[in-house]
Amino acid sequence: MTQELARATRQFFALATPAAEMPQTQLDQFAAQAFARHYRVALFFRGEEAPLAGTLTRQLTGGRYLFQAYRSNLYRVVQSDQLTYIQKV
Repeated sequence: MTQELARATRQFFALATPAAEMPQTQLDQFAAQAFARHYRVALFFRGEEAPLAGTLTRQLTGGRYLFQAYRSNLYRVVQSDQLTYIQKV
């Protein structure tokens, strides 16, 4: 179900897998900015081929965020070291 949701989200937003990885400091900065400004973002996770689109809804301790997938009840705790790329949608 999660893979199907990720595939549908990727098709809806026409997200392509980025060729490069962002440096860790840039990932931390972009995540903080996306949370503060309530941006809808696509998160590319290390070891997963499909990104998830949604919003960072809550900042947790230790640089972690609560992420809610777009138009879904899917929530995920995200830490920036799990990410390879953040894209504003």
